[in-house]
Amino acid sequence: MMDISHIRKPEDWPFPIPEGTAEAINELLDAYASDQRWLGDLYDNLDGATRDISDIDEETQVRDYYLREQWAKEGKGKTNG
Repeated sequence: MMDISHIRKPEDWPFPIPEGTAEAINELLDAYASDQRWLGDLYDNLDGATRDISDIDEETQVRDYYLREQWAKEGKGKTNG
């Protein structure tokens, strides 16, 4: 199982995440955690759900973080402890 503790949850963002977007994020995180292989539909769902974020800069941040897997780049070089 993948450790997703370092990946932001919807409530970790400094701005509100709409309910539908939060659900799509949580579904993707659940899939990561259970090591699902086929994530295309979940990425598509999140891609559409981010359109509910009214601020374009915030939408871009969320899209980049999950859809472009910026979370993985941020995690490089970090150590536990």
